[in-house]
Amino acid sequence: MTPDHHSELAHRIEYDDEEDLAFVVIEAVETISEESPATIGPINDVLDPEALCELFAPRGDGKRRAGGVVSFHLGGYRVTVDAAVNEVLVYE
Repeated sequence: MTPDHHSELAHRIEYDDEEDLAFVVIEAVETISEESPATIGPINDVLDPEALCELFAPRGDGKRRAGGVVSFHLGGYRVTVDAAVNEVLVYE
C-alpha cells in the first residue's frame, strides 16, 4: 500500500531486526502526536502486534527476509512499515 496522495510524511524511524516492531510503531506515532500510547489507542484495535513482528522477522533459517510493506492507520495517522529499508514511516 502506498500513502494517500494527500498524506505528508511526518516522521521516519529506522529499526533493526532485534527490536519489537510493534513498539517501534507506537513510539513513532507517539513522537509526532505528542500523546501517550494510551491516548493513541491500543495497537491491538488495528492489528495483531505479534503478527506484525512475525511478518518481518527473519526466516526460520535465520536469513533476513527480502522485504515487504504493510500500511495501516493508528491514532489518526497512516503508518507504513517498509522492511526493505527497515523503516517505519508515519504520514499525517
